[in-house]
Amino acid sequence: MKHLLIILLAAFSFQSLSAQEFDIREFKAEPSDLAARRNQMLTVNGEPCALIKVTTNIKGMQFDSNIGIVDVTHQTDGYWVYIAPRERRVKLMADGFISLDVDMPEPAKSLSVYHLVVAPKGVYHTSDLVRLTFRMNQSNVYVQSGESAPVLSLSNNAVFNVPKGERTFRFIKDGFFEEVKTLNIEKEEVIDITLRAGASSTKLALSGHIIVTSEPSGAEVYLNEQRVGSTNYQNRHLAGKYTLRLQHPNYYEHVEQFELKEGATVEIPKVNLKPRFGYWQVTSNPSGAEVLLNGRSVGVTPIKKQVIQSGFHEVAVRKTNYHEHKETFKLSDGDEKTLNIALKGAFGDLQITSEPSDARVFIDNKEVGKTPYRNPEMPSGTYNLRVSKELFADANEVITIVDGKKSERYIALTKNYGTLKISSQGSQISINGKTVASNSYAANLAPGEYRVKATKNKHRDDERTAFIMLGQTQEITLTPKPREGAVSVTTTPFETRGAKIYIDGIKHKQTTPATIPLLIGNYNITIKKTGYIDVSQKLIISEGKEELINLRLVSYQGSLIQKVNRYKTAKILYGTVAVASLGTGTYYLLSANNLNEQYKTATTDAGLIYDKMERHDLYSMIAYGAAVPFTVMTIIKATQQNRAEKKVNMALIPLRDGFVFGMAFSF
Repeated sequence: MKHLLIILLAAFSFQSLSAQEFDIREFKAEPSDLAARRNQMLTVNGEPCALIKVTTNIKGMQFDSNIGIVDVTHQTDGYWVYIAPRERRVKLMADGFISLDVDMPEPAKSLSVYHLVVAPKGVYHTSDLVRLTFRMNQSNVYVQSGESAPVLSLSNNAVFNVPKGERTFRFIKDGFFEEVKTLNIEKEEVIDITLRAGASSTKLALSGHIIVTSEPSGAEVYLNEQRVGSTNYQNRHLAGKYTLRLQHPNYYEHVEQFELKEGATVEIPKVNLKPRFGYWQVTSNPSGAEVLLNGRSVGVTPIKKQVIQSGFHEVAVRKTNYHEHKETFKLSDGDEKTLNIALKGAFGDLQITSEPSDARVFIDNKEVGKTPYRNPEMPSGTYNLRVSKELFADANEVITIVDGKKSERYIALTKNYGTLKISSQGSQISINGKTVASNSYAANLAPGEYRVKATKNKHRDDERTAFIMLGQTQEITLTPKPREGAVSVTTTPFETRGAKIYIDGIKHKQTTPATIPLLIGNYNITIKKTGYIDVSQKLIISEGKEELINLRLVSYQGSLIQKVNRYKTAKILYGTVAVASLGTGTYYLLSANNLNEQYKTATTDAGLIYDKMERHDLYSMIAYGAAVPFTVMTIIKATQQNRAEKKVNMALIPLRDGFVFGMAFSF
């Protein structure tokens, strides 16, 4: 019996020596954290629990307390432990660890949150580490952190993740003095290290081999908090103590410690990383809604099956004109979560009609359409509605749109106009300088003062001011005043009175003599009388002036005699010029012959005589040449005279009811 007790005591002592200890890094209340309220859990007595958020990388932790643990859920960075109110102590347990009772910061309070950070003693969680980078002037340097085994850095940089606080680093390379650096680490830093050539005083241990495999493979391998590769991993390292850390996305972190002996090979049993993920998918009605997971947008519905980390998550689904849907759900390792979300509309059905219709609709001073107007998805809320139509007073209302309700508004607009009617035959009508109609105009106008005008060619504008009053009709006749002059028409001889007057081809009611008022402008006056040849004359009528015209009428017989006289006069004129030209030519010809005789007997003045003879000879030729066309014209006019005389002897004279044929004979 004594030997059995000794064996049991020895076994217990060995277990105590080999077991790891819990290291409490932090335990405090978080009064601003509302997680216990959002994810409320009740005790068997119906009391709201308190929540302890445990941050750790220790796998398989278990918890106990005096009253008893209500529930434990796995999270991406540890556990959520629900405890009863008034609990004062929590017990921590895990395989390979010495159990530890931890006092609460205060007696637990319902719906309060507490934060506990726990790690194996000497082993730190990634979130507790600070990145430290050494830039060295040499490569292939062994860097030792604290009492752990030195790790070879193949490049000029060595990157460490170390806990805050004071720590000593050694830089060792054959052929160089050892460099020692003690640092008080509080934040991420980059430190330059310069190695000087010389003999190293540190004797390095012999090496061994380390082999690390994992399921799944590809996990990052950290030795003594320095990244050295990924699984499956195998390499040579100096003998010494090592802390191994494996990290893989969506899997729990694995941390363990071991010692490598000189010349030995340590093959870590395959590490089966524990999944910390599940699957989820999201649909919504209506679809096309934006989905946010833990505050980050991940797409629009439908969200197909995807991997997400285990633990509590907050999802928000939102779509324009719908109320945002929020909920928190728990996803355990390997779970599949399907969220089917029916979004609640944040809109109502707005319908607006008016009398009269086709009125403009304004909502919060923004024009949205014309009546009849409908928006079946009008966002819920209170708005200022204004309905406006020309010649009607604006209607203003405050409308409230309620989710899922129909809001109908019938707006009877109040008239805000009078009626204006304008008549002005043959005129262009304008209002306030803008042409609106010809001859007549009628319209409804807003009350006020308007300037109306009628414009007509060759007339003075008739312009007035019209005052339009609400509900009344005003009728206006505009009469532009003509701009006139006159023409006084007389004819001679006396017996031609009573001749017809035509103005621009249109017969006037009056006959000569007559004074006729005319609008200003250009005219063509024609006088016609039976037995006389028509006579026309152009004239310009100016405002306020009377033009006088006296037209002499010629009978058909008299006209022929006048023509005979004109031909006879022309014959005599051309004949006289022809005779004069012949006489002049004969004179100069005789003078030239006489000068020729003188030239024959001349002595000293022969040159002068000859020149004069040449000139007179030229003059005679010019005179004879001019006599030819005048002689021809004399013959032509004599012929025309003869023909005209024959017409005088046989004439056709028009009368009112026919013609008179007359013939004269000479014996």
